[in-house]
Amino acid sequence: MILFVKEVQILSKKANLEQSIILKDGRKLGYIDLGDPDAKAIFHFHGFPGSRLEATILSEEEIKRLNVRVIGIDRPGMGLSDFKKNRTLLDWPNDIIELADFLNIEKFIVEGISGGGPYAAACAYKIPERLHSCGIISGLASKDLEIENKIHLFTVIRLFPWLFKVMMWFQARGMKDQKKAEKSMKKTAKKLPEADRLIFDDPTTLSLFIKESAEAFKQGLKGTYHEGKLYAKSWGFNLEDISPKLKVYIWHGEADTAVPVSMGRGMCELIPNCKGTFYPGEGHYSTILNHFKDIISTLIS
Repeated sequence: MILFVKEVQILSKKANLEQSIILKDGRKLGYIDLGDPDAKAIFHFHGFPGSRLEATILSEEEIKRLNVRVIGIDRPGMGLSDFKKNRTLLDWPNDIIELADFLNIEKFIVEGISGGGPYAAACAYKIPERLHSCGIISGLASKDLEIENKIHLFTVIRLFPWLFKVMMWFQARGMKDQKKAEKSMKKTAKKLPEADRLIFDDPTTLSLFIKESAEAFKQGLKGTYHEGKLYAKSWGFNLEDISPKLKVYIWHGEADTAVPVSMGRGMCELIPNCKGTFYPGEGHYSTILNHFKDIISTLIS
């Protein structure tokens, strides 16, 4: 039976794009709720930097066709969610339980893309009894699996945190003007694998990507800066200790230049009940968008 969360209330609701609740510790948690409210629920954990709005890129029409409910959540300090000082990866499952209880969802699926992957893994480790399944798509692995990267972002964060903060500042600044941001992204996309370049050739997808990424900096740099530091640390749990009773799926593009496929393979080897699918030719962004239907169908099966 679900225990209803006390002192929780909806603060705002604007066409399902700006919903939020107050958690037991007084923080606001922002989310977006798409699809049939009576369908099987999938909690979508956005990439880095990102926001709840990332769920809108997944096509609401396709979500309805697949008869699922997709709930995208802002992590602390990003979008609508209040910052939480000294938070860890293992704090995240507590927020998810409060949201699920508020929404009267007893069992659900968690799915994280890129920087959202560690958060999906944290839920698989900490709250397996509440999950139907767990999906990690183009997921970032822990610093212990830094493979094929001579100079990784983790290294920059650990050795030069000030430089990482400057990088976040420039990224936030670049997101303020939509047209300039799109122009810059088109230029950056030229260096991406062909599969990713084709994704950003679509002006609608490009526009949505810029908007959801910009939302991460709505409250300034604190949220993204703290999150970056979390990625550079040990996660606080071992993948080997995830319950073998829970099915975990990993999808990763072999042409991914943002998060090397070796990270996906490495995680899959460590997680007890894990099935990995590795797509030749797919990049960091194309994997979920080109295989969205298969990914969702697998997670709800």
